[in-house]
Order: sequence, then structure tokens, then C-alpha cells
Amino acid sequence: RGPEPLAEAIFAQTRGMAAPDVLAQDYLDAEKGVETVADALQGANDIIAEWISDDAAIRKSLRELLEKRGTLRSLAATEEDSVYRLYYDFSQPIAKLQGHQILAINRGEKEKFLTVKLEAPEDRILGYLRKQIMVRENPQTSEFLEKVIEDSYRRLIAPAVEREIRNALTEQAEDGAIQVFGKNLEQLLMQPPIAGQVVLGWDPAF
Repeated sequence: RGPEPLAEAIFAQTRGMAAPDVLAQDYLDAEKGVETVADALQGANDIIAEWISDDAAIRKSLRELLEKRGTLRSLAATEEDSVYRLYYDFSQPIAKLQGHQILAINRGEKEKFLTVKLEAPEDRILGYLRKQIMVRENPQTSEFLEKVIEDSYRRLIAPAVEREIRNALTEQAEDGAIQVFGKNLEQLLMQPPIAGQVVLGWDPAF
């Protein structure tokens, strides 16, 4: 629709530049659906938000921060009693979650007994993003970029990082459960079938 040069100009944060709403007037195009200054600014907002979200270094840092400082919280999605009642009001730092807790919460969520979300230190995250994105003091762009950063994090980054972390937690928990099951099964199969007797053969139908 045409506002990418506007997004680039705002993102550059050049000193002495005009305010975004003034710059936006050069990008109005009714044929492309950019009929107002607000339309042009929204287009620039969406483009910059995507740039921030697609930055691999930023995404990696935020994921590590969430894994260290975030909390997994589950709440009851129903008043009905169930085997998941221990998790009807449950909160645990991500770094301290146990595999059996993760698997139980996943099952409860799948069966619609629980609602689950990751709680993040949002102020700290937004502060980190401001330092990465707002690299120049520019009163013309700072307010606009503040809003873009919040939009990018809440609409794009947070949901994606939450999915990544929960998928990783589930994989780790499943791997751990398989190892425990294997160890228990080995011990079970190694037990003598009849105590105190020497067994030469075993009928599977026994």
C-alpha cells in the first residue's frame, strides 16, 4: 500500500526530521486504500512492528528472559471438580516447573478444564525493546515508536515466544517421562516371574 518509505524514515529517527503525521501526508493514496494520515501511520506502525518481531536477536533475548523470569499460570476454566483441581489456581516460575506438572497442565488445558498463560515481566521487556529500537533521542519519533514497540510485543512477539517456550517445555517433559517409563519398565521386566524358582521357559499365554 506504499507506506514502507514512511516506516523507514520514522525508524531512522534522524534528527531534525518532520513529525510522523507531517511525513505521512506524502504517502496518501486513495487508490491503495491509504486515504488519511491515520491510515498511512497505521501502515508504518504495522511494518515497523513486523521488523521488530522478525529480529532474531531480539526474539532470542526475550525468550531467554522469559525462561528465566517468566511464570506459568493456570486457572480453572470450569467450576466442575476434576483430577486437575490442583492446577485450578496454580503459578510456578518457568525455570522451576517439573515435567509432570507441565504434562498435567497440558492435558487439563486440552480437556478444557484449565486456561493457561505465561506471565512475563512486561515492564522489563518493554524497557529492553526501547533500548534496542530507540537508538536516538528524537522527540519527533519517540512517542510513535513507543506505541509501535508495545504493539509489536503484545500482538506479535509475546504470542510467538509463548508458543515456542511451551512447545520446548512439552518436549522436555515428554522426553523425561519416556526415560522414567523406560527405567520403570526395565525394572519390572527384570523381576523373576516366580520367586524362588528357576524358569526355563515362559508361555506367553500364562
